[in-house]
Amino acid sequence: MKLELELTDSDFIGGKKQKKGYEVAFFCKATDKLNDAIKNNKVDFFSFSKTLVSSTLEKKIIWYELDSINMKYNANFVVLGATFYTSHYIGFYSTIIDDKQINITVKPRFGSENGIFNYLLSYAYGVYLPKGTSSSKNEKTDNLWLLAILYKATFNKAITKSQIPKEYKKMQKNLHTFKGQLHISKHIEENLFDKSKFYCTYRKLTMDVTINQTIRYVYKLLKQKGFSSLFKDMGEYDQMLQSFGVQDKKIRLNDIQSIKYTKLNIYYKKLMELATLLLKNSSKSSDMKATNTESFAYFLDMAQLWEDYLLKVLQKNLPEYYIYSPNYKDKGGVALFEDGSRTIRPDIIIEKDGKVIAILDAKYKCYRQIGQYADFGSAVSRDDLYQMTTYLYHYGKNDKEIVGLFISPVAEIENNSKKLMSNKNHKIGVVNLNIDQFSEKKLDGSSNDIISFSKETIKKEEEKFIIKIKKELPE
Repeated sequence: MKLELELTDSDFIGGKKQKKGYEVAFFCKATDKLNDAIKNNKVDFFSFSKTLVSSTLEKKIIWYELDSINMKYNANFVVLGATFYTSHYIGFYSTIIDDKQINITVKPRFGSENGIFNYLLSYAYGVYLPKGTSSSKNEKTDNLWLLAILYKATFNKAITKSQIPKEYKKMQKNLHTFKGQLHISKHIEENLFDKSKFYCTYRKLTMDVTINQTIRYVYKLLKQKGFSSLFKDMGEYDQMLQSFGVQDKKIRLNDIQSIKYTKLNIYYKKLMELATLLLKNSSKSSDMKATNTESFAYFLDMAQLWEDYLLKVLQKNLPEYYIYSPNYKDKGGVALFEDGSRTIRPDIIIEKDGKVIAILDAKYKCYRQIGQYADFGSAVSRDDLYQMTTYLYHYGKNDKEIVGLFISPVAEIENNSKKLMSNKNHKIGVVNLNIDQFSEKKLDGSSNDIISFSKETIKKEEEKFIIKIKKELPE
């Protein structure tokens, strides 16, 4: 028996209510099991830009509140209903509880059907994703849809940033022409009475390496799972690898784990991480009990995607400024102490003429205003506000203007930044890029008069956003 729970990310206010007591109890147990796995670093988290360790997460990615329980005569509690909440992670979790397979899917609240998730992913990482691939209609492959999209995006990035992986392999052959070094013992054994041959040991540059073999194997695997349309253009690449002598063979997890990365193939590391997740999912198959698999999980940080998307929007539309993220620089950030410890790293920094003029904090939250106080209607939290003042103190100069801006995917209420009492040259404000309007349910939990998503509508929002940013930047 299989039980399914489908959620959307960032549903931390209203939540999703489940009333079927029999199913709810299993979903609650699965949620507890997932959170324990996260604490013990047994859950895979994927990021395009950095390595994530589950133990560093500050909050649970899924949690619940019991709405009602019933006490039986034997003092056992029976769950009658519960509300499930989510943070800013999307992904899939499957486990076995009391011989039942429990699947929990967290889909992106922005565009699980209308395409905006694909747009954000494509814009942030420079890849093309066909329309209609933000979810799968096939129940058997629905837990693979996110992995398939991420794999497609990472594959496109790898082949555009790097050449086809190749390496030297040690070869031993009996040749008519001398090559490399003579293998004396083998030469005597094979050619004692044949003076025309040499048994040689030499190195040969080949593309028949594990990375390419994995690409071929995963391509075939995803086609079998029903993702042919998404990987249509990958067929030509597969044929090219075949023509270069790359074997079509089954790949195992230890094959990928044994790959040694160099400057020549480092761009394929993220792709191999995703291939590992796909192989884990494949070994799980549709029946975890049959494969003796305890659980399987993977998650993607939507807050990181939001940050990377905003960075690309700003870089593309404000070429007159130097805009970068310290998270992508080897020595990014500023140390708080003289010994170089406790480095602070803002999300995005804007410079003009070699001077920092703006610090941007990408917040995948419902921040609409600075507010009179922290609990004041979608106001910036106390911790985030204090963090921004720290950024301005370290990056700003006393006699130069600098602004700190929070950017959320909702409509802001306040349009102007505020000057700090301690330094009139330091300002803080909220400037948002509203994609919340394309979701049926707003980030604050209320219902939404959904606006149809298209490239035209999102481009207009990006233009409005850039105009507001320019208005806030110091001269």
